[in-house]
Amino acid sequence: MCIRVQYAPTASLRLWDKSRQLITLPLDLPPANSAIAVRAVLTELAVPQPQFGAVCFCGEVVETLPRIPQQRRSGQVTHHGA
Repeated sequence: MCIRVQYAPTASLRLWDKSRQLITLPLDLPPANSAIAVRAVLTELAVPQPQFGAVCFCGEVVETLPRIPQQRRSGQVTHHGA
């Protein structure tokens, strides 16, 4: 796969980094909207998209879910440990 997806705070957001072939999405974006956002960026880059999912320039599916989930930061975890 040529294009990767990462999540970052909104302040440091740069949607498309051509040199790294990286799409950056906001950390607080709901997972259901991640595929829509990735498809929108790829459409702007003139990459034809199928009816469902998102595909790279090379035709492979672009993974929109982070491989390592965000750490839990609820009050219970920070006060009682997990």
